[in-house]
Amino acid sequence: MKFIHLGDLHLGRYLGDFDLIDDQRYMLDQIIEIIRQKSVDAVLIAGDVYDKSVQVRLQ
Repeated sequence: MKFIHLGDLHLGRYLGDFDLIDDQRYMLDQIIEIIRQKSVDAVLIAGDVYDKSVQVRLQ
């Protein structure tokens, strides 16, 4: 069985006034691609998924 462990993603985080949403979307797309390529059976996410309560409009 193949697992991927992700931790402390802090989605919605800003770096000063710089919005990291596009970078986070790219990172998540890359993770999804790895999951597909490697035929991962389970993904374990530990730690902080969101940095704070944010509303993001997904495209």
